Amino acid sequence: MSLTISLQSALASLSVTQSQMQIVSSNVANASTEGYTTKSAAASTRILAGRGAGVQLSEIERIVDQNLLRQLRDQLARVSNLEILNNYYGRVQDLFGAPGNNADVSHMLGKLTASLESLTASPELAASKFEVIAHSQSLADRMATLTDEIQTMRHDADAGISDTITIINQRLTAINEFNDQIGDALAIGQSGADLEDARDLAIAELSELIDIKSYIRGNGHVVILTPSGRPLVDNGAVMLTHSTVSTMAAGVNYPNVIDAISYGPGGADITSEIQGGRLAGLIEMRDQRLTEIQDELDRLTEVLVSSVNAAHNAGSAFPPPQTLTSGLSFAGNDAPAMTGTFRVTVVDVAGAVVESQDIALDGLADIDALVAAVNTMTNATAALDASGRFVLSATGANRIAVNEMTSQVSTGTDTTGLAQFLGLNDLYTLNTNYVDYTVDPQSSATTALGVTGSLTVSYPAGTTTIAYAAGDTLTTIAASINGALAAQNITATVLSENGNFRLSLNDGDGDNFFITDSGSLTSSLNLRNGQIGSAGRIALRSDIFADPNLLSTGQLSAAVTLAVGDFVLAAGDSSAAGALATGLSSGQVFGAAGGLPASTSSLSNYAASIVSLNSTQAANVEAQFEIQEGYKEAIKARSSAVSDVNIDEEMSTLLVLQNAYQAAARVTQTVSQMMEVLVNILN
Repeated sequence: MSLTISLQSALASLSVTQSQMQIVSSNVANASTEGYTTKSAAASTRILAGRGAGVQLSEIERIVDQNLLRQLRDQLARVSNLEILNNYYGRVQDLFGAPGNNADVSHMLGKLTASLESLTASPELAASKFEVIAHSQSLADRMATLTDEIQTMRHDADAGISDTITIINQRLTAINEFNDQIGDALAIGQSGADLEDARDLAIAELSELIDIKSYIRGNGHVVILTPSGRPLVDNGAVMLTHSTVSTMAAGVNYPNVIDAISYGPGGADITSEIQGGRLAGLIEMRDQRLTEIQDELDRLTEVLVSSVNAAHNAGSAFPPPQTLTSGLSFAGNDAPAMTGTFRVTVVDVAGAVVESQDIALDGLADIDALVAAVNTMTNATAALDASGRFVLSATGANRIAVNEMTSQVSTGTDTTGLAQFLGLNDLYTLNTNYVDYTVDPQSSATTALGVTGSLTVSYPAGTTTIAYAAGDTLTTIAASINGALAAQNITATVLSENGNFRLSLNDGDGDNFFITDSGSLTSSLNLRNGQIGSAGRIALRSDIFADPNLLSTGQLSAAVTLAVGDFVLAAGDSSAAGALATGLSSGQVFGAAGGLPASTSSLSNYAASIVSLNSTQAANVEAQFEIQEGYKEAIKARSSAVSDVNIDEEMSTLLVLQNAYQAAARVTQTVSQMMEVLVNILN
């Protein structure tokens, strides 16, 4: 019996050593295989009936540090997130260009200002007018290009979200399949170590895409969770869904138009729960960083257009045109709140008065009444054309000029002269009527606004007054407006945009409507019409682009009385050109927009602030990316030191196993010889 046990022990030793040599061989062969971890299986004493009966091989184990793996997965999510931000910031930096180059908006504003100063010095020179038009057009084109590129980047990010979710779903499916295979292997006593390597590789790839938490059950299955605790893999894989928006534009935001990232069959929106990985970086660029830049560009455009058009409408070309046509469309019964006086003057080609009339606006009920007031003149006519544009014309070979005088028209937070309100002599157009209004982003839709008063909304069919109290919120004000104006098809909506909220008003029929306020609601919210996406809509007025001689250089006299024959415009008058230049170079009031606070600044300095802020943010992200990338590599090196195959150690182990195998073989040979002797004796 002793010899039999000895032989069995020696044979077991040979078998165990062979298995260990096979593990070493596999380790060496996979030393450069990505995701492979060193395997080992310790030998242990086999016990039969309380006595040692040779040796047996324990379960094959992976040499890994689970704490380092968790740290590495977390760091992969951070680095991947920063990599996306860094890439997109780089694209924005390339788009803005270096400060001072020909594509820099601040530089272009400076060139436009300089051209207007030249025009002020020589208002009669055609070359000076042409230069102003050229720089004005270049600036408008540049703002439109910036908007197009920003929105293209947002669309790229949204498409990237869809692509990333496709890969996430593939990884979740693979991890779930590995779970099943590992569970099956363990159930029949086989090793699942190599499958666990493949699963860990899939988990690492998943960690780069989305931040996750994980733990391993006793049956070998790994459970994958979102940071908020939603299971992604747990006895099955849960799929995420997202549809790429067809067209991206300023004002197209999550969750109003852009599709949510939906979780599982119930479709729960988990967009805001995703805080790490490539997916979070794409969401942040699409919904926050790029929209902030667009908001800043829109604010710059809004102030630019308001300043330039105010000065241009207050001026006149020389010689004046025969017709002035509004850039906006109106209905005859549109009833804006008009006050003050507005001067309409007919002059001859030399600038001498033919007829002049100061129109009192306070008693005018609507646009039709304004048309009728002008038509009391002998040498001027007014009408709404087929498109609803207000057309002011001089008769015969005469010319027409206007002066804003004391005229004021108010809607929302905007109060302008009548000519500017009509867009009668705009230099820039935004291609928008008074059919929609929005407020600046607010942090809450349900917090009391603390103001009292009433809104008066005028529309073609009449007016409606809507009271508001200190306890009202964006939500309750929207409900009040909807209740009062449903019959006019004017609706108010509270839009959720990237964690903030906007109150939006729109006429579904495309009719103009006008808002005045007895309190401070509109001013506190900065309610105004058609400003979202203005940087993408700015355009030089086509008739002025075609004929630079229509550029306003002087101003119609504001003297108390104008007599027939008085010269009220002259070729050498540069007052309007000077006002245009002053508006560009002087301090303007900018409300908070994007990442920029409220400020008083020149247009050029504000444009430079947009570029400077993005440059600072880009530099910070790049620095953080480099730091976190270094930290990732350090964790990866520490984990590799534990898990990666060390060829020298494996060769050393192989020598030990070789000696052990030789010894076991010698024992087997010796026992066999002894048993042969014993058999011979017995025979």
